[in-house]
Amino acid sequence: MDWPYGPNVYVPMRVNLLHWADQHDLKSGDTRCISGLHWLDKGRCAKRECLSKPGFYDHTTMWLSRTTGKPALVFNQPYGPVDATAVEESISDYLSLTAEVGPESWYGANTTGIYIWNGGNR
Repeated sequence: MDWPYGPNVYVPMRVNLLHWADQHDLKSGDTRCISGLHWLDKGRCAKRECLSKPGFYDHTTMWLSRTTGKPALVFNQPYGPVDATAVEESISDYLSLTAEVGPESWYGANTTGIYIWNGGNR
């Protein structure tokens, strides 16, 4: 596995990531899409120029459903609190996506978990 930043160095963080992924039935995914939203919505980046991402993106990872093999989650773990309204606004053009803001994250270090799901692919 190509470990993301954090678990690539810290073994306890790697253990947390694997436990978290198992709980959510996820496996690591990858895309060249900057925000991952097009990938999550359509299964590929559907825009010629995908150059921006919302300000709350930090420690971003892309995830596939283990069950369906399809893009299921773009997960961000920024430091500190995040405005849920800003998260909802960032996905408003994508009707298949939903968002959750919560404390759970595998990264730790006082990060907030920002889940952007494509529930139909779970």
